[in-house]
Amino acid sequence: METKTCQNCKKDFTIEVEDFNFYEKIKVPPPSWCPECRLVRRMLWRNFRSLFKRICGICGKNLVSMYREEKTKVVYCTECWNSDKRNPFLQGCDYDFSRPFFEQMRELIIESPFLYTYQAGNMIRSDYTNYSIDNKDCYLSFSITECENVLYSELIDKSKNVLDCYAVQKLENSSYNISSDMNYNCHFVIESSKCIDSYFLFDCVNCQNCCLSHGLRNQQYFFKNKKLSKENYEKEILNLRLDTYSGFKKAEEIFDKIVERKAIHRYAQIYNSQNSIGDYIKNSKDVRCSFDVQRSENIFNCSRILEGCKDCYDDTGIASGELIYESTAASLNTYKQSFCYISLGSRECEYSIICRNCNNCFACVGLTNAEYCIFNKQYKKEEYFEIVEKIKKHMNEMPYIDENGRIYKYGEFYPPNMSPFAYNLSTANDFLPSSKEEVLQMGYPWDDRALRNYNITIKSKDLPDSIKDVSDKILDEVIACPNDGDQHFQCSSAYKIMSYELQFYKDRKLPLPRYCPNCRHYQGLRFRNPIRLYERSCMHKGCVNKFQTTYTTDRPEILYCEKCYQQEVY
Repeated sequence: METKTCQNCKKDFTIEVEDFNFYEKIKVPPPSWCPECRLVRRMLWRNFRSLFKRICGICGKNLVSMYREEKTKVVYCTECWNSDKRNPFLQGCDYDFSRPFFEQMRELIIESPFLYTYQAGNMIRSDYTNYSIDNKDCYLSFSITECENVLYSELIDKSKNVLDCYAVQKLENSSYNISSDMNYNCHFVIESSKCIDSYFLFDCVNCQNCCLSHGLRNQQYFFKNKKLSKENYEKEILNLRLDTYSGFKKAEEIFDKIVERKAIHRYAQIYNSQNSIGDYIKNSKDVRCSFDVQRSENIFNCSRILEGCKDCYDDTGIASGELIYESTAASLNTYKQSFCYISLGSRECEYSIICRNCNNCFACVGLTNAEYCIFNKQYKKEEYFEIVEKIKKHMNEMPYIDENGRIYKYGEFYPPNMSPFAYNLSTANDFLPSSKEEVLQMGYPWDDRALRNYNITIKSKDLPDSIKDVSDKILDEVIACPNDGDQHFQCSSAYKIMSYELQFYKDRKLPLPRYCPNCRHYQGLRFRNPIRLYERSCMHKGCVNKFQTTYTTDRPEILYCEKCYQQEVY
């Protein structure tokens, strides 16, 4: 075990014995940045929600891309990217041993075309999505897989007819669900599963026709945690006037107080997992300091890890991979790769970007079915390994030094100033929000978005209170968002109501939203803690158990250890 000082934040961090064993296994040096700084550095390469109008560099097709023109000169549509018209070897060049590696890598990134967005599988009418696989009729939704009719949502798997949800699986006909799964016709439901026809629930399982309640198991017709007859329950629901925005907002305020002051909170959402520390971990083993992990093993300092991952350190957005280190967006059985961005089915690649089915490629961009390439140039097998070792040695002898004096030798992920995304437009801002001043002081990029001059036709406060009074004319309105372009919420300043969306609200007797989709996203994130761990003690009287949790010490919620939580709830 070794204690080091992070060269980014200057705080001490510890490298455990098993960590050194992993670094030796994949032949990389131990990190010089602490786990949280490494996490932020990777998240800077992950933009979900900010989309820009672009044109395909080959066919001229209009695109909606996650890359701004100022950051990437050329983007290609999927058809051109996969066609013979694209030749990534045109950017190939010899390595220059008189200049730092990352300086040359930055030039290759700028000059190389990028795939306009991350979409894969069978995509049907889902152009306005990103990190999207096998989806149909989805709109402004991000990191979604095998979904249909999903709008304004993020981290969604195998769901249908869903609006404004976050981190859910197998939902149907639901809205405003956070960290939930297998719910049907449920609205404003948090950390709950297998619930039906319910509103404003927290930590409930297998409940039906319940409202403004918490900690329920296998119950029906509960209102504010009290059992009612069917008739009295229906009267209480009618009295809430959930078809009106004023009634829905009042119920939401009551619910917030229930969650904050009355509900018992489990120290972490960890299920069917052994030897695991973090949050939202399911069916996994040996997970440390990681978040949103499913069916994986030996995971450290990772987030959004889907099933089938093993021996992965410092990764974000990985599915079915092994021995992956300091990478983001890798899947399809990627094996033994380090410092990569968007890698599909590749093996033993390093410092490579948007490469698919490649073997032994170093510092390449946009290659497919390639092997033994360096800086997009082909080499013979023996020559490749010889040159790669020389480059790694050169990276240590002539390291890249950024504006903040941080040193980048072999074994470091890309410097923040090389990211195609600004901090406030990346997922780093979702989980570890910071002010513009703090971001710039740390040497991370920031993007002051230019506000568009929309032809506003109505302010959201002037919308009809009840959905019953909304006509199809609302589909032609451009609605002003109250946050008026606030950078911290990526506010779009205006929004419209889609035809499917309107029908969804009418069928379920729910009011129109008063904020743009981005602002609604950040409102929902109040039910998700920052991805940091703190030492806390169980608040149950007489219990002395301690644990690591994402709840800070100044939070008002009632927080129990696993044992006390199980005794209380069950």
